[in-house]
Amino acid sequence: MFCSIILYALLVTCVSANGFKLSSYKPKAFREASPLTVSPHVLSFTKKSGSISQKYLRPIIDRSEVNGIFGLTPVEPVEDGQVFLTKVTFGTESFQAVIDTGSSDTWLAETGFQCFNVTTRRPIPEADCYFGPTYTPSPTFSNIPNENFNITYADGEMLIGIVGIEHVTLAGITVKNQEVGVVQLAGWFGDGISSGLIGLAFPSITSAYAGTNPSTDSAATQLPYNPVFFNMFKEGNVAPLFSLAIDRGNATGQMAIGGIPPVSYYPPFAFAPFQLLTAIDESNSTAGQYQFYSIDAGYVYTGSSNVKFSHSSGLPLAKPANDSEAVTIVDSGTTLLYAPTKVAYAVNAQFIPPAKFVKSEGAFFVDCGAKAPTFGVAIGGAVFYINPLDLILSNGDGTCISGIQDAGDSFGILGDVFLKNVLAVYDVGASAMIFAAREYYVE
Repeated sequence: MFCSIILYALLVTCVSANGFKLSSYKPKAFREASPLTVSPHVLSFTKKSGSISQKYLRPIIDRSEVNGIFGLTPVEPVEDGQVFLTKVTFGTESFQAVIDTGSSDTWLAETGFQCFNVTTRRPIPEADCYFGPTYTPSPTFSNIPNENFNITYADGEMLIGIVGIEHVTLAGITVKNQEVGVVQLAGWFGDGISSGLIGLAFPSITSAYAGTNPSTDSAATQLPYNPVFFNMFKEGNVAPLFSLAIDRGNATGQMAIGGIPPVSYYPPFAFAPFQLLTAIDESNSTAGQYQFYSIDAGYVYTGSSNVKFSHSSGLPLAKPANDSEAVTIVDSGTTLLYAPTKVAYAVNAQFIPPAKFVKSEGAFFVDCGAKAPTFGVAIGGAVFYINPLDLILSNGDGTCISGIQDAGDSFGILGDVFLKNVLAVYDVGASAMIFAAREYYVE
């Protein structure tokens, strides 16, 4: 563990709520789309409030940008998103961990770690970080010398520790030589259940660095490695894809690795090439912090046939070839569906009675007993209609919010409101997202 002098120096040097900038790239496909068969490797998950992705998407939606740098937004968000918790095994001991499509590292908090206050940068009791049970390195763990684990998020949350090799088991698949982070110093807003995180994003944003002094970490000293999902398919255990089916009404769902989960859906599948949008610390002191999958999508509702988009999204993503489509982020950590401004206002006007934009809340509110309009999302030549149950969301205080909110001029975000209605496949090998409509279920 760090001695007290080094610990305080790290707090002062490393902890900051920096702004971030955005970059993008289109990963090259390395194989044809994989067959979509039911996988034996299925994870059940539960949802908890709070989301890493919202730390980045909220400033983008609120346009809190100066000279290409996005900062923390002063606006109180209408949602805080959600995370998904599932079981992961390190060695022979199992933990609950957040499974995240936008992060790349797999890490756990170590027994005896030091917690600190994100705002004051002062050490605080371990319990105040609200981790679940902590990890004591097992006999199968081996430390990688002269490397450190280091990541800071947009809101100042930070993790520092060591890097090592461990046997990691997820969905019944064991990777025996998986590089992992073991957190020894944390500024974290935990949930009291999860002990760490399982990242499914690309190697380019892993958080291992050369040397043992995190204050000297930089993009130049980053040591990218294969995340656990990448090792699974590179070792031939599964096809290079994973899929997500979020349930309605019971805060649960399933993720399958190498195929699809055993849920009812309606073929055919719609195919959409993806781009990756990456959030990078403004100082360039470390590598990318978070990644989003982005596709091109259109919107279907009464009067939508003549709607065109200018494509001035302000995001560094390639413009759609079709001007009836907009750049659209797919994010399981977002609760609502955020549509381009003209779409959001038109659809909300079609509730009976109409939804109203409440400026003080920055959101459309709707009568809880209103009739929802017909609304769909067009992807790859198919239209995926949203169940009316997902278009009116209770706030728990007798008021309701519309499931369709305003994202700005020319981009959108497909969150839970959309994802409850589809089977979503992330085909990394084909560099594409693939969707099928879920059975039109109620609960």
